[in-house]
Amino acid sequence: MNRNRKKITYSIKIASIFKVVLATAILAVSGLSYVYLKNQLHQYGEIQRRLERELTELRANNEVVRAQIAQLSSRVVLEKKLAKDSLGLVPIANDQIVRLNQRHDTVGDALRVVSNRGFNQ
Repeated sequence: MNRNRKKITYSIKIASIFKVVLATAILAVSGLSYVYLKNQLHQYGEIQRRLERELTELRANNEVVRAQIAQLSSRVVLEKKLAKDSLGLVPIANDQIVRLNQRHDTVGDALRVVSNRGFNQ
């Protein structure tokens, strides 16, 4: 009885199991990558919003400072400070003023521009 029966062996198809495992791994990696990239996108969006808020605050502060500079450098404010003598400025006396290119009538003592261009020739 046993002799007439053939031995039946069941083979495991490793190639198809490997294909299924590989496809599952690819889907898992792509799913995890998608979630990771979405989280990165969300984090960068938060950073961008924070930086844009800081930029608007800095621009507003810059405008306030510009207005203060314009106000403090206006002629009216400077004249008021000068009137109070809070700047410590005093008028310049005429004997302390030095004038350049002033013409004198002295011909012999006058300084003249000299060129040494022809000296090496």
